[in-house]
Amino acid sequence: MEIQVLRPEVASRIAAGEVIERPASVVKELIENALDAGATAIRIEAQEGGLAWIRVADNGVGIPRDQVPLALARFATSKIRTVEDLATVRTLGFRGEALPSIAAVARVEILTRTAAETEGTRLVAEEGRITVGPAASPVGTMVTVRDLFYNAPARRRFLKSPLREAERIRETVYRYALGYPGVAFRLILDGREVLVAPPGTPLERAAVLWGREVADALLPVAWEAADLRIHGLVSRPTLGRASRAFQYFYVNGRPVRSGLLAVALERPYTGRLPPGRYPLAVVHIGLPPAFVDVNVHPQKAEVRFSQERSVYWGVSRAVEAALADFPRAEAGTAAGRWPFEAEAPPLPALAEPSPGYGHSGRWRALAQLFQCYILAQGEDGLIVVDQHAAHEQVLFERLWGGPSPAPLPSPTVLSFTAREAERLEADLEALQSLGFDVEPFGGNAFIVRAVPAPLAGQPVKALFDIACEELSAVRRGGGELRERLAMRLACAAAVKAGDGLSVEEMQALLDALQEAWSPAICPHGRPAWFVLGREEIERRFLRR
Repeated sequence: MEIQVLRPEVASRIAAGEVIERPASVVKELIENALDAGATAIRIEAQEGGLAWIRVADNGVGIPRDQVPLALARFATSKIRTVEDLATVRTLGFRGEALPSIAAVARVEILTRTAAETEGTRLVAEEGRITVGPAASPVGTMVTVRDLFYNAPARRRFLKSPLREAERIRETVYRYALGYPGVAFRLILDGREVLVAPPGTPLERAAVLWGREVADALLPVAWEAADLRIHGLVSRPTLGRASRAFQYFYVNGRPVRSGLLAVALERPYTGRLPPGRYPLAVVHIGLPPAFVDVNVHPQKAEVRFSQERSVYWGVSRAVEAALADFPRAEAGTAAGRWPFEAEAPPLPALAEPSPGYGHSGRWRALAQLFQCYILAQGEDGLIVVDQHAAHEQVLFERLWGGPSPAPLPSPTVLSFTAREAERLEADLEALQSLGFDVEPFGGNAFIVRAVPAPLAGQPVKALFDIACEELSAVRRGGGELRERLAMRLACAAAVKAGDGLSVEEMQALLDALQEAWSPAICPHGRPAWFVLGREEIERRFLRR
């Protein structure tokens, strides 16, 4: 086969594919350009998930008219000049690839003006043709991107639905809004204003995006050693999420993904945060540019540290210092240790039921083993019950059986992030069918007047945090959503392994389990109990 040099239009589309994957990639690149231009206010708009058009406007320094055509020239940049500059770059962009890559797969319009100019400039790029002319414009730059991937239908087919692409755009804007609290952000999706974040402190910005209740549970992080500086916010051990979606890391202001940093963040929470829960964090890491390589990923989403161990150690030390007032949980009860108080009344002897014992076939609680299993006596022998699985099945059946609201002593108003509020509002019917009395209360707030009776006594905010997590993991609609919500809420409210139970509590759980429609398994399919029969016991003692 003959080797040929690709035509410029083919090469540009290949290069664009490395930088521009989806509408959120366009938003990311344009926000970074705005921040590098010194913008203090950025407005982002998108229609149909960015597939119809995207517009990003800022009040930065703007582009001089004689340099506007260069904005679409590949590898034309104002950030670096020499190879040595790559080792000292502090701007978010530096390759000169963003705008040319966008223009290679979309129709682009740029409207810009500098403070020294009395008249703005408009550039229109479409199918390789560029026209430049005068236009009215405020100081700053506004970039409009239309018909993304119009000339690459294969790429367009691999995009998600407009709703999901809009969610990706929202996540991108949130990432920069959290990292730059001093910059005002405004996001409008399909004509609906979903974010208004005025300039403020990091804690105020977290309150806007995550809700005031979450912000009240955040701790400041501030730590320095030599050339390494770490600051930001982390959550108290009393607050956690089911995934790492609320963890944000910034290296010299650049948002990055890093498993190393996630592990360093979570290590100090060992023994403080329950397993399977993850802390919330906004962590900024500052170090000399020479010690970090930002040119290792096409989208600059990852970096490489020259001293990884030092960064890991620094983040762990910084978070550990912030959590100093929260002691680690002590080791659980030793295996085989009797969990009841010494002065507790002795348990009944293993004997035939007394006349007042109850109806035939009732299980009688004997003891708790390893603070995880209930030992009970039944007609068939010794019953070993998994206390969590049993309680989970009881709660699930009661939730699934139909709404039975338990009014709260007083209505509770809860605040959520814009994303959580949107999901809750869309699926209120599923929550109400389980027994929640909840309705919107303006903005991103909801008022709760009742919770399902099986969940009475559980923290209301914790129940809704769990519901929000489940709504984000399940496609909307149908009985599946209601079932998944009931399963997740029952699991969260059930007694856990390690919870000590009194004889009365164990007996009440056994009675409830025997009344269940399907007592043998939990909602996830795990066994809830098994029987060690008389024949098996006698065989163990060589009596058979």
